[in-house]
Amino acid sequence: MVTFRLIEEDEQRIVYWYFPEGKEDKGHGVIIVDKIQEEIDITEVAPDDFERDIPAEELNELAEAINKMKREAGETDFVEMTTESEHSIYYGDHAVREIIKYLRKGEVSQKRDADVVLKDTRRSVLKEVSLDNR
Repeated sequence: MVTFRLIEEDEQRIVYWYFPEGKEDKGHGVIIVDKIQEEIDITEVAPDDFERDIPAEELNELAEAINKMKREAGETDFVEMTTESEHSIYYGDHAVREIIKYLRKGEVSQKRDADVVLKDTRRSVLKEVSLDNR
């Protein structure tokens, strides 16, 4: 689980703090939503969080497994292979994913708990969010 809290909002940005496992006494990470550039980024990793680079080979193994399941189910919307590794911040990425869910609905989340289930990427996701609809 990861929790996050709205710290500040103005015309240009929204600032959240996030807490791995909801442990606020262990310190926080910082997530900033840039309303002008329509970007979201983890600018400070929480002390109890961890980072890693996931090699393209590992990502492609997962994509191949997903595509195999889709083929078996008769689907044709396949996951694309990649040539680049992906940087992951375990709890921070999950907080970002939850924040984006609320932004897509035109809401600014005040405080939420997020169950950590699957890894998600931050790349270009916010571009799909219209921050002007709030």
